[in-house]
Amino acid sequence: MIISKPDGSGWLLQGGTAKLKLRAALPGARVFDLAADSLRKARAAGLSIADRLPLALPASWCVNSPAPSTVLRRWALPPQREVWLSLVEVLEEPLQGPLDAESREAMLAGIRVLGPEAHGVEAISKVLALLVPDAVPLMPLPARAFVLGESAPEDARAFVAMIEWFAGAVQQGRTELASWAEAHEEVPLSAAQVLDRLLWFDSEGHRHFPGKIS
Repeated sequence: MIISKPDGSGWLLQGGTAKLKLRAALPGARVFDLAADSLRKARAAGLSIADRLPLALPASWCVNSPAPSTVLRRWALPPQREVWLSLVEVLEEPLQGPLDAESREAMLAGIRVLGPEAHGVEAISKVLALLVPDAVPLMPLPARAFVLGESAPEDARAFVAMIEWFAGAVQQGRTELASWAEAHEEVPLSAAQVLDRLLWFDSEGHRHFPGKIS
């Protein structure tokens, strides 16, 4: 399966089942997936965004979030908590294509408020990938460079570009991604979560498994 990148080049996805199994052997990744599954169930049971956010903040450390505890504390309290709640509310609505101008500006403004630090986009994505996993992939620098290119912006613009690309990529590869999700026995994953995990694997995660994937 080939997934298109924003510059028109293709990303060849293969060996999804094996790569997901290898990733699940990493303790932090395994616990992160369990936390995401529990948060999905909590949302379905009616737990509010405000109550789910404090659970997602520390769980984001399972995948090496660079946000220190002082930042997590700031995010958990007003006024930044309200920014988080607004972002999640918007992202819970399925994105059918590029954001309209108003939504784009609101998203950019929210990310800028939360993440002025150099690690902002990565750390924010690692919380949102727990709260809205079908809309937001993990965005460490290698993943952003893999999708957007080495010269891509590293600020809020990169976050918006990634979620817009991710929405289209999930639709493009949904059938194959869903089949890999169904075959994955460690923890339930959606098609979008499978794409996110494979993005991590192909952009940097493969270095943890030398000689395991041909």
